[in-house]
Amino acid sequence: MTVAVVASTLGGCGSAPDTKVVIIGIDGMDWMVADPLIEAGKMPNLARIIKEGIRSDFHSLMPLQKSPAIWTTLATGKGLQKHGIGGFVEGVEEQALLNSTGWRARSIWDILGEKGYSVGVVGWLVTWPAQKVNGYCVTDRITYSPEDGYPSIPDLTYPPELEDELVPLRASMAGTSDDEVAGLVGGDSWRGGGEESLTWGGVQTIKTIYASDQTIRNAALHLLDTREQPDFLAVYFLGVDRVSHRFWGPMQPWTVDMKMEDEVIEAFKGTVPGYYERVDAMIGEILDSIDENSTVIVCSDHGFRGPLRTQQGLQLGIMMHREIGVLAAMGPGVRKGATLTSASVLDLTPTLLALFGEPVGRDMDGFVLTELLDEQFLDDRPVTYVETYEKEREPGQSEEPIESELDDAIKEELRSLGYIE
Repeated sequence: MTVAVVASTLGGCGSAPDTKVVIIGIDGMDWMVADPLIEAGKMPNLARIIKEGIRSDFHSLMPLQKSPAIWTTLATGKGLQKHGIGGFVEGVEEQALLNSTGWRARSIWDILGEKGYSVGVVGWLVTWPAQKVNGYCVTDRITYSPEDGYPSIPDLTYPPELEDELVPLRASMAGTSDDEVAGLVGGDSWRGGGEESLTWGGVQTIKTIYASDQTIRNAALHLLDTREQPDFLAVYFLGVDRVSHRFWGPMQPWTVDMKMEDEVIEAFKGTVPGYYERVDAMIGEILDSIDENSTVIVCSDHGFRGPLRTQQGLQLGIMMHREIGVLAAMGPGVRKGATLTSASVLDLTPTLLALFGEPVGRDMDGFVLTELLDEQFLDDRPVTYVETYEKEREPGQSEEPIESELDDAIKEELRSLGYIE
């Protein structure tokens, strides 16, 4: 059992005080969509990372798992049996939403924070209620704006007073204009359409997804602008996964078993690639806001494909995921142009520990991606090990999920995506 420790109370500093690492997590990004856009010059920031560093396939957990399980694996180096987050909900009948109380393995930001490194976490899945860190934590639930009818809930940030600073920066579906999403919707017939319009629902969905990532973008850039960059920063964007679930059909109509009106196809056929371009622009904004000597890693939890056709019919939800996601990295410690043979989501945390010159837990399920690391770097900081970083949970702490007034709305969203029943 684990408990977060606020490292600033411990004193000391990490063994690599000059190291700066930034993780940009893009849920559901796939090279099959990204590569043509990179070749067309429409994703220049990801192209820059690849040119200055490496790119690789990134193997997800198999059999296919839901995003919370994978992002918790990315943050711990452990499989779901060890870290305790098996999906969005606990059990089948009660459908209690899992949250940060259920983490049974320590995160990379908890480990680094205890060692004296400053850390920042923005939007990472299953971080509500906000985890105590040696820096700041902005939870995934900050994206649910009361302007869209969602109830306000506590513990959105750590420290708690950070919420007052970030709430004014929160975007909403209601406050997102047609012009802001114009690059994601084709033609002009959708503009100003009422609820009777064939495209109205799709446009509202795009605005919701856009606002969610815009909130994370605003928070991350504000924190980078108003504070010293932390030694470790993790920023997570949900939008690529959501638009892929919602708008893969218009992009590839032959993959779905339903009739779509020409107006719908025309409006939304470019939404998925358009959103990739938008995410690339946000990557660029982060790159412009960080120390140029930072090591930057862009990764996804899984890839994406169209609906899976089976004898039981068209399979949506998790069956639209593909095992292979993306991994790209550049900066100090990265072996430029390296070829990685079997990189896995289990390997991120062990590799991050190696980048900081810290020991890797022997009880972690992943391995250090030595192929990714520069040879001189490995000579200077050879990989070392410790048996475990885990600690007993403090007396009185419970693993039971904490309920919030947002839970019903979140579960309804997950049902519409086919993630829960």
